[in-house]
Amino acid sequence: MAEHVLDLTQYHFVHTRGDLTIYGTWYGVEHQPCLVVVPTYRISADRCRPLIIDIDDAWQWNPEDPQSMPQLNRVMCMAFLDMNNMDTGNVFAAMKIVTLIHDHLGDLIAIPPKPTIGVVVADAFRTDHDTGKTHHSEVIERV
Repeated sequence: MAEHVLDLTQYHFVHTRGDLTIYGTWYGVEHQPCLVVVPTYRISADRCRPLIIDIDDAWQWNPEDPQSMPQLNRVMCMAFLDMNNMDTGNVFAAMKIVTLIHDHLGDLIAIPPKPTIGVVVADAFRTDHDTGKTHHSEVIERV
């Protein structure tokens, strides 16, 4: 079974602000907490390119950190806007992305470990001897 490095069907939180949606989810094979920004109206489109901020790089977006990198953040925001065919000529579009990320940095830290996935390891059948009706249940192992 193929495993995606980013699966937006499983998330801890999701918030939409206008034409941007931010997910608090898990990224990579190690399932590290991250924030994912996507264009709201293109989430399922083939052309949707996410902006991913993993927990190890979140400090770069913290405005209170003296070592934060606002210039790099601006470049990443402009690249995100460009790849998603959004308004790159409007400086407020990039500021909206940065504000959205700043607003959810605390939420990123609060994301718990990714819930384990249940795998069906057996089937159980129970037959009611009075009615002859069979009941089926699955035995799930958490991995």
